[in-house]
Amino acid sequence: MVSQEQVGKTIIRLRKLRGLSQEKFSLESGIDRRYLSDVENGKRNVSFELLNRVASFFGVSLSCFLQEAEQSVLFKSLDELQSFLVERGDTESVFFTNPEFLDAIIGISDDGRIVYSYSKMVENLMLNDSMSYEDAIEFIEYNTVRSLPYMGEHAPIIVYSISD
Repeated sequence: MVSQEQVGKTIIRLRKLRGLSQEKFSLESGIDRRYLSDVENGKRNVSFELLNRVASFFGVSLSCFLQEAEQSVLFKSLDELQSFLVERGDTESVFFTNPEFLDAIIGISDDGRIVYSYSKMVENLMLNDSMSYEDAIEFIEYNTVRSLPYMGEHAPIIVYSISD
């Protein structure tokens, strides 16, 4: 089941990817700006009709939008991720300390390894650090991919989609 927070984060991500401010998205989609703000902050429930309108605006099916929202793991901080791992008993898990990669976490393996989406890592650096696509790829290669072999058996997993 998709939470209000997951829906809000997905709308923010899609909006930012298209270079839209909240105000501009509100005007173009016909959604009241205050209501949109509450939705993006996870403070409001969203009707099926509004979800359909948002998905259509971004040119994706409702099922794709909901799937994208459902895949987002909601860790607001590295401390929250660490606490979650401790509660699971995965105290040996290694994770990237770059907070921009929190939204790139797409799962945890059975053996407690954090699974990251490569494309979401790139996307987050582009959105949050204003990097170009090429700079984001170079940053990830230099700062993360090269270091994976040295992180041991509990190292994170980076998943590349077929289109990457």
